[in-house]
Amino acid sequence: MNMRKGRMGFVVLGSLVIIVSALAGQYKVKTENGVTIVTNGKKPDPPKGAPTKLILEEIFTVGGGDLRDESFVEISALDVLKDGTVYVLDTKDSRVKVFDAKGKFLRAFGKAGQGPGELNQPVGILITPENEVLVEDALNQRLAVFGLDGAFSRHVSTAKALGLSGIQMDGRGLIVARSMGLGEAGKMSMDVKTYDKDLNPKVKLASFEFPVSLQAKINPFSAMNLLYALDGQGYLYFGSQPGYEIKVLSLEGKPLKTIGREYDPVPITKEDKVEMLGLIPNVSGVNVRDMIQFPEYFPPFGNFVLADEGRLLVRTYEKGRANKEYYWDVFDAEGRYIAKVPIVHEIRLWRDGKAYFFVEDEEGYKSLKCCRACWEK
Repeated sequence: MNMRKGRMGFVVLGSLVIIVSALAGQYKVKTENGVTIVTNGKKPDPPKGAPTKLILEEIFTVGGGDLRDESFVEISALDVLKDGTVYVLDTKDSRVKVFDAKGKFLRAFGKAGQGPGELNQPVGILITPENEVLVEDALNQRLAVFGLDGAFSRHVSTAKALGLSGIQMDGRGLIVARSMGLGEAGKMSMDVKTYDKDLNPKVKLASFEFPVSLQAKINPFSAMNLLYALDGQGYLYFGSQPGYEIKVLSLEGKPLKTIGREYDPVPITKEDKVEMLGLIPNVSGVNVRDMIQFPEYFPPFGNFVLADEGRLLVRTYEKGRANKEYYWDVFDAEGRYIAKVPIVHEIRLWRDGKAYFFVEDEEGYKSLKCCRACWEK
């Protein structure tokens, strides 16, 4: 009897050792060459009492209806003032539409064309530290600068940075953006660099090359390595693949931290391929769909956003129960994986306790939804 108790004790003790080892493996931190490396297991491991449940309460939705000023043809980007005023770029309408913190329409400015203050396929928008509205005017190859009231100020040529897009700016006015370049052996490259206020390039932070031949096969997820977000302290978060890693850099390009997680790859199904090919626009004289070569699995993540309190939300390809619902991994300010939450629609911006989404209806029209974001235990 005592021997049985002893054996049972060893079994229980052994099980406890396995459990403790497994839990310890969920979150590890080490330092290599001055870089903090955070690794997380597959299951969330939040500190005791940490709020991990996300509650989204809708504040307003704008974009529906027949009024040109208050509806969107095709939203591409937005930015928000401290008081909650929202500046939304409508690419197809070539205008910026402004709404207050409750969703009331305030004004619209800009129009299609090539003259002063006119826009031709604008793709991005940014409110600068000087409270100017900067619009990425792609086909006119310039930046259009407006006041907050919509008054046109000036143009800035992007000739020094071909195809400039995805502009973000720190408090000093230093710019981070993507641009096109020449690669090796007849290839083109997409680069992420820092620029000064006159768009002179400073530091190349990331790059990937791609062939320009119409016979070449393209992995549609290749550009995932160029996902980035600038936080309020001037640190740059970079998506690094094929592994599940988010790298944190200074704007001088110095590696500071790596946040990683173990994950189960999500296979790409035939239905997924059909859906993604259906989203590719027709290009005259080129069958882009025939150039696409899908990998066996999705990348570990498709997007990420920086939230309040230093939290990082990473959108995975793990599907939820609802239509267009995906799981987002949540990491705290230390890089610890603390939760995964299902969210319908893509989070485009998280600012001052509010999450902003572009919502698409069955006919393909998009509206902007603003939700108050709260965390609960």
